[in-house]
Amino acid sequence: MKEFFSVQEVAKLLDMSSSGVLYHIKNGTLKSVQVGKIYIIKSEDFADFLKGQKKIKKSRKKTEEPRLF
Repeated sequence: MKEFFSVQEVAKLLDMSSSGVLYHIKNGTLKSVQVGKIYIIKSEDFADFLKGQKKIKKSRKKTEEPRLF
């Protein structure tokens, strides 16, 4: 696996827009390093982000109320 990723590479891997990745960076859920005007994401930080997203999805499924319709 690569050591570093660009915002565009992460967006492609997650099938989301670059602005969506930037949202997670600015929100603090995805760690990155800013170099000039670009953001670099370490592979370890990307893996941690993915693990965190899996935990969030699991907790949402448990707390969802049954739908009536």
